[in-house]
Amino acid sequence: MPQVTGAVHEVGVDQLFFSTTDARGVIRHSNNIFIELSRYRRDELSGAPHNIIRHPEMPGGAFKAMWDTLKAGSPFAAYVRNLAADGSEYDVFATVTPLSDGGYLSVRTRPVCSDLFDTACAIYRDARATEDRAIDAGANRRAAAEEGLGRIAELLAGAGLSSYEEFQNAALPAEVARREELSEGIPERPGATGDLRVMLEAVTTVAAGLDSWMSGQQQLAELSASLKAAGKGLTRTLEDPRLSAERIAALDRSDPRVKPLADLLDLWAQMQSLVSPLVARLVDTLAQLDSNGARTRFRIALARLHATITSLFTVELIDGVGDPQYSAEAIPDLIESLRDGIAEMERQAQAHSTLAAQAVAYIGEASRMMTIPNQLLMLWTGSPASSDPALPATAAELSSAASGVVESVGRRLAELDDLAARCQAAHVADNFAELREALDSFTTAAGAVAPS
Repeated sequence: MPQVTGAVHEVGVDQLFFSTTDARGVIRHSNNIFIELSRYRRDELSGAPHNIIRHPEMPGGAFKAMWDTLKAGSPFAAYVRNLAADGSEYDVFATVTPLSDGGYLSVRTRPVCSDLFDTACAIYRDARATEDRAIDAGANRRAAAEEGLGRIAELLAGAGLSSYEEFQNAALPAEVARREELSEGIPERPGATGDLRVMLEAVTTVAAGLDSWMSGQQQLAELSASLKAAGKGLTRTLEDPRLSAERIAALDRSDPRVKPLADLLDLWAQMQSLVSPLVARLVDTLAQLDSNGARTRFRIALARLHATITSLFTVELIDGVGDPQYSAEAIPDLIESLRDGIAEMERQAQAHSTLAAQAVAYIGEASRMMTIPNQLLMLWTGSPASSDPALPATAAELSSAASGVVESVGRRLAELDDLAARCQAAHVADNFAELREALDSFTTAAGAVAPS
């Protein structure tokens, strides 16, 4: 391992670097940007383990999280500090995607979301200190990495995140969106002809389609957040301690002033006991809807990165720069990842439709179940008896609470119904066939220009 010098070199916003490895993490391909930033020659990288660039400050827990995710067949994204051959360091936002042959494809970019990057760095420092203490106490590196990963999970939980997946699902779309704001975008080559022109036009079509998807997903994210909040609000209302079963049971039903209210509240309590499990299922469905949306945005952002670097390899072929052999060899893995990503997004779009329909059904059922007790309680709260000054104190308190709860339940259900209907009707994506056709055109043209 090179000696850490403390020198830092920056990654340019348009410097996307790429590599593929086999199943063991041994480097197969790398682009010119990777060679430039790592300070290694291509022959030094090819056949070397990818951890040749691992910085000693990085906690083992972060890499354990990566391998656990990849072995499960899912892509991974993380902030990483790398160590170059000359001892200088450079920070990246790295994505790693499993390939069908058991290998992995990685695309890295400059970190541009400073708040997320700073959060990750602080977590890494803490996790690394945890691992160092474990090693000092006699643990091996594998066991120390386990402790480091546990500490990362604790720190993420403290930041309100349930898992590392939740963090990466937020970080990757944010990084890609911000990078694209700062970037010059996909290069244009109006003079390109033949199959190379077809390739660039096809990947540009894919990128535009993905941008359209992401725009729709941002709207869905806002709807989903509102749905979750409204669902939790309904749960809190139904569990209002002022209308607990114990307080209702304690009412004196022998008092003719109290009995009408007590009967209504008994009906409310019975219906609430039936509705609450339904609302719990609704809240769970809304959480699944939110998670599905986050995973979809992650996949779209990953595909946007893959489309961008595919365009850069295509431009290298058009311009005749770099190593055409390496550019051509990299493209099939990128196209495979794009195809797999689009297929996964299509599955997630179908899941969205199913979950949204289920949420609408739950809300409709809850509304129907609560209609009669709500109406009866509203009649009571509007009657002279509810404001009778002779009404016992406990009954008066329950009457007042019932009035507020009835109003709140009605408002929450109406809000949920509106939001769920909008979520169900929202345009998710329907251009899957168009994108697959563009990838087919790209693949055919790429096959014709591939170096022999």
